Amino acid sequence: MNLPIKFPSDAEVIAEETARFRALSPEDRLRAFRGLLAAGALMLRQSPKAAFLRDYTRDQEERARQAVKEFLARHAC
Repeated sequence: MNLPIKFPSDAEVIAEETARFRALSPEDRLRAFRGLLAAGALMLRQSPKAAFLRDYTRDQEERARQAVKEFLARHAC
């Protein structure tokens, strides 16, 4: 079916968003990141699975710390 409306591809949308972000000043970029973090924190607070998500996040952070320690132990001079 040939529709009269043409939707942009995912790649086009991503390219536009990337260009828009790169055009922001450093202060506006930081503000955008802070907004994303605030939105994520709000979703975590309101989620019925908030306790699970907190535990999961802590576990992932601990695994990352352990992986760095093991890497340094293997490769440090």
